[in-house]
Amino acid sequence: MAYQATILNVMIASPSDVAEERQLVRDAIYEWNAIHSKQFGVMLNPVGWETHVAPEMGNRPQEIINQRILNNSDILLAIFWTRLGTETGEYVSGTVEEISKHINSQKLTSIYICDKPIPPSQITEQYQKLQLQIREWMPSGVLDFYNDLSSFKQKIKDHLSLHIQQNEYIQNIVNELNSNDTPIETSTKQAIEPSDEMVQILLNAGNAESQINFRRYLGGQSLFVGNLDINLNKARELAKWEDALNELLNLGLIKDRGYKGELFDLTKEGWDAFDQLKAQLKENQ
Repeated sequence: MAYQATILNVMIASPSDVAEERQLVRDAIYEWNAIHSKQFGVMLNPVGWETHVAPEMGNRPQEIINQRILNNSDILLAIFWTRLGTETGEYVSGTVEEISKHINSQKLTSIYICDKPIPPSQITEQYQKLQLQIREWMPSGVLDFYNDLSSFKQKIKDHLSLHIQQNEYIQNIVNELNSNDTPIETSTKQAIEPSDEMVQILLNAGNAESQINFRRYLGGQSLFVGNLDINLNKARELAKWEDALNELLNLGLIKDRGYKGELFDLTKEGWDAFDQLKAQLKENQ
């Protein structure tokens, strides 16, 4: 079923050493949309220089990026690891210029820094400049640090929901654009974030048009859906996949077929979420 949503541009800003994180942010945004866009009436659109800027002469390269995507972005997610970036002629790096201008526009800006250990060969002048810049930023807000990619992706999804519910700039945009309709009361909604396990269940159930089987047998349990077949003999793994099923139930994306929590089907909302995930993942290939 069609629904109205406010589209917010999310700019992904970073130097060149975090290409994998840039892709993970896009994936996290697509997964957030599939689960939450209808709930909150918001669709997030990831943008970056590599996908949204065409070759163009006549101005500073960074100014062209600013005009084409930064000025039209509502949220900026910046990522750093070992590099600060290349000077622009006005700022110490392009990413720092994007952050500074976005903050000056009083728009939502989040900075993520990878603090996993690096080899001595990567402790370069660029790395030292980054450390100085981090110390300069710290008194002006809250930075977030991560050390593995899986937790980083989950953080992005968690934080996006917090921002949509709590950030004053985002709330003003959404409420203004929905002023002729009933405002969405995002501050009172409880968001359950789409974990990787939830996404795997949805994609496998949809691709195979299969029911979700949560089998219990002597000596253990297993989860079977589509191409996903997992033996859950360890308590930690069992808790993780049980939690994913419970959260999908809470969101109304699957329904219990009445077999004591052992057999589930996708609901209409679940199929909608699957279709959206598939379309966005295909677009991202």
